[in-house]
Amino acid sequence: MVKELKIFGKQVLQWGEPPEVSKSKIQRSMKGALAFYNDRPKTNLPLKQMREIILTEPMLYKAIQKKNLDIVRNWFIIKPVDDDEEIDKKVLDVIYTFDKRVQFPYKLFLSGVCANIYGTGFLERTFIEPSNISIDSDINENREPLNLLVKNSEHITSKEPKTKGEKKIYWVYQEGTEKTFIHPNRLIDYATDRLPFSSFGISKVNIVRNSLRSKMEGDVASGDTLAWASHGIVDTTIQDMQDDQEKSMAKLYEKRPSAYAHDQTYEVKVHNPTAIDPKPFYDYFYTNIAAVMVMPTHMLTGAELGNVTGSEVGFGAYIHDVENIQKVILTPIIEKIYKQLLKSKGMIWKYKIVWNPIFIDELTEAKITQVRSYSAVNNYNAGIIDIVEARRMLNDGVVNLDVKKVPEPKELPEIPVDQPNTEPQPTDKKPTVKQKKVYPLEEEQKRMINEAAKRERILGEKILKEQEILYDKKQNKKNRRNKRMAKKKKS
Repeated sequence: MVKELKIFGKQVLQWGEPPEVSKSKIQRSMKGALAFYNDRPKTNLPLKQMREIILTEPMLYKAIQKKNLDIVRNWFIIKPVDDDEEIDKKVLDVIYTFDKRVQFPYKLFLSGVCANIYGTGFLERTFIEPSNISIDSDINENREPLNLLVKNSEHITSKEPKTKGEKKIYWVYQEGTEKTFIHPNRLIDYATDRLPFSSFGISKVNIVRNSLRSKMEGDVASGDTLAWASHGIVDTTIQDMQDDQEKSMAKLYEKRPSAYAHDQTYEVKVHNPTAIDPKPFYDYFYTNIAAVMVMPTHMLTGAELGNVTGSEVGFGAYIHDVENIQKVILTPIIEKIYKQLLKSKGMIWKYKIVWNPIFIDELTEAKITQVRSYSAVNNYNAGIIDIVEARRMLNDGVVNLDVKKVPEPKELPEIPVDQPNTEPQPTDKKPTVKQKKVYPLEEEQKRMINEAAKRERILGEKILKEQEILYDKKQNKKNRRNKRMAKKKKS
């Protein structure tokens, strides 16, 4: 069924389901007896129509852009698998140079946008290769990646072998009737939602197509209603109106939304329609958009001041979904690219990707640091962890402790017991002060105290020498003065 949407007589969108496709095109695995779909889902809207829809629906466009920007906004850091080791600076230089050259975060952002609109986004790895190497050939793992290209998902419609009976399955890039087969190792597919046994992901636009259709029709109806109400209705009565007069009046008022020309013998009544409030419907539509994007509705529409009930819960779910996409979907893609990059440089990928947290304000960050500090100090005082593990806990939070590395227990000094007092005690006793526990000094503390005492001793000796020299100078000066006075008396 084909349906057109028009605004003031102009077609803006045509809805229609694609024709049915023969089931013979669905390849089946004889071993697993499970279907593996190498074509895009047949219930989808046409790919071109998905692009047209997203360009006419600002709310869905906003949600897709924001979600994918949030995913790559704070990026990640690269750490060794063993936290005690240090990452090679040469490895970081190679990776950071590559990221800057190909604009890696931006390319992942664009691929995510394509994944939400069309179901799957595609990144092509390009290399400096001889001109006789075609795009359907396998890549050379020893060549350095030159760039990452975002392929147009509208033209990648299936995955099939080049020749009948061939086992290798290629991506098919098709413009018009021309087909180009792309080797699967050259393309990296990125899909945030995927059905089992399918090469292609699920389009967000396709999921909410019914809501989008209703919403667009509502927008057109609202526009027509406003135009009708603002222009008013022209009602013209002509006594004994002839046919040519009726035609001329129709031509005169053809640009008016509502106009009537009639004879006195005719009666025309226009009943004002009952106005309905479209807000509940639009709220339902926004709820569907937020649901398919796993996004709180207040983030999509903008929260009103004083109306944040439950917003923190929805916001937390949104953050968890972003983190899941980062860790489950993007991390394997990034590691695959980095492994091949380092291999071309004679290096080995033996690191892990740690995504930077998103949306942590200063107050939350301060509370997290405070809780970690308390945990590190308490565990250290209890003799469970050592200084290195305490610092790691303060930086990274909960850490896995080495069961074979047991810190030595701290020995408490013996507190001398006072001799019992046999003298008579007063009736009203003052409350006894509980003696605090005294812990022995550690080697590091003893070393610091010894160094400080050594510095004080050297400084004291220096001051004493300066005082002795000053005293000698005063004494010599006094002796010389006494000798002069003695000479004067003799003379």
